[in-house]
Amino acid sequence: MAKKKKDTGYKAALFGARGILKTLIYICGLVIILYLGKTTYTFGYDVFNQKPVAESEAKGQDVTVVVKDGTSTYGIGKLLYEKGLITGGPRVFWVQVRTSDYYGKLEKGTYILNTHQTVDDMLKILSKEETKGQPSEEDEGEEGGSEEDAASVPPTEEEGTQEGGE
Repeated sequence: MAKKKKDTGYKAALFGARGILKTLIYICGLVIILYLGKTTYTFGYDVFNQKPVAESEAKGQDVTVVVKDGTSTYGIGKLLYEKGLITGGPRVFWVQVRTSDYYGKLEKGTYILNTHQTVDDMLKILSKEETKGQPSEEDEGEEGGSEEDAASVPPTEEEGTQEGGE
């Protein structure tokens, strides 16, 4: 009889341990689902809710960006993110371009973008559909500087007033 009591206690402990283990597995699964849901929601929100970096046009700053030949969409997004023109990061920018009408239309060149512009506004400029206030290709050839030099030079006040004159 002593053996039955010992087996019963062992089985009860094993049953309790299994219950605790199952509960921990369910909790871990729930935490993973919540984390993935939050991450997915945040990514989708960044992609579809295009907010400019600067809150108002008065607080916006012009930034000169040089896109070299062969730069990928991700590379352009990384450049814009590093210059403070977009907030979501290069992956978000890549998805925004892929889901826009500008996919495959981004061109190399020197551009003046503003922190008050949305990603769609920047895409219009980067695809050369919107050229108002942008340096012309003839101007780029006459300057004689390299593309790296153009990327580090901030826009002049004349260029800034052209942008704000709308």
